[in-house]
Amino acid sequence: MVTPPTPADGTQQVNPLFDAIESMPKGELAPASRFLFENVDPLSQLPAHTFASERDLFGLPPESLRRRSETDETLKASQLGIQRSAQANQTSNQRRSLAAAKFFVLNLVIMALAFGGFATMLYSFYQQNLLPQISQAVRAATVRHELDDASPLDTTRAQLASTQAALTKANDSILRLQRQYDALALKQQSTEASFAKMVEQLKQALAAKDSDGKPADATGQLSAALQVASVVPLTSPVNQELWLLKERNRLTFYADEAIALGHSEAMDNLWRSLDDPELAKLHDGAKAEIIRVQNYYSQLSRLPPDYRLPVTELFNDPNLRNEADLQPAQVTKLLLDPKQPTEIRARAAYVLGGHPKDTAVARALVQCFTTDPSLDVMKEAQRTLSEDHGMTIPPLHARAATAWWKDKTGGK
Repeated sequence: MVTPPTPADGTQQVNPLFDAIESMPKGELAPASRFLFENVDPLSQLPAHTFASERDLFGLPPESLRRRSETDETLKASQLGIQRSAQANQTSNQRRSLAAAKFFVLNLVIMALAFGGFATMLYSFYQQNLLPQISQAVRAATVRHELDDASPLDTTRAQLASTQAALTKANDSILRLQRQYDALALKQQSTEASFAKMVEQLKQALAAKDSDGKPADATGQLSAALQVASVVPLTSPVNQELWLLKERNRLTFYADEAIALGHSEAMDNLWRSLDDPELAKLHDGAKAEIIRVQNYYSQLSRLPPDYRLPVTELFNDPNLRNEADLQPAQVTKLLLDPKQPTEIRARAAYVLGGHPKDTAVARALVQCFTTDPSLDVMKEAQRTLSEDHGMTIPPLHARAATAWWKDKTGGK
């Protein structure tokens, strides 16, 4: 029977190897024990605390013991049929090296990105905060340096020279303007004298008796003569420009009056100015003002969109309650009554629609279109005439409506 070694302290240690040998049959014990004791390191079966250290037992350094242990393990593995795979170890090492390389490259990329972001932030801060301050400081230093280099006397002389040059230039401009003003004043005096002479001649001519021996109407003819004189072109280029400017302003005033107040007389004056040969140079200006008025009335209206005739107030008839109950003659009476408000006359012109064969209605609408003082009423009358009676004329053109009606009725 094999007895396991006993430690120095006398305690019995249990070893599975010795238990296995002891449990084997006696016939198999000899070869098994010889094999085991030939391939088992006796020192590996001893507890770690049997000796104080391996040096005390063998007198060898620990490195030697480690090499011996590795050699013995390799020998045991070869005897037991265990083969180590060098290729597996190499593959495992390669994988570790690849992972390490990837980790190293990733760290480099992260560090490069962080450094780039930090550098960008520093550059932006420099451009936005530091560079303007540095430029301002450099300019201030340059100005101070120039002021330090120049003496106060030189600086004062330079300022006086520049001021004197500016004063000389201003004096020249004043003298030039004065000469122009004097020339204009002389022309104005000559023009006023010419006008005064012409007015005096007109007064003398109008004071004489006409061919029948009756005195002429001096007041009316004098105003007409002055109107003619106001539109006669003058020979001076400056006066011609002033005259054109005056007439152009007059056209603008007509258009403003037609839009703001709705006066049909102002619109008629624009049409007359457009046909006036004396205002040929202002033909485009007159046409532009007419188009401005037409565009206003084609898009806007002063009448409320829900306005209706107050039938019960206008007619004391219990059978008349709304516009549909009115006859064309009753509506025509409202249309041609100048005492009625503008809203009623304009609504009456609209209500008269729907009677294309009624000549009396058409005649009343034409009369309203050519005589009513309101452009809002003219607008509604022209709409009814265009839709029911086929009138095709420019918007708000009273004289064109008169010519159209003469052609339509044969001059009746």
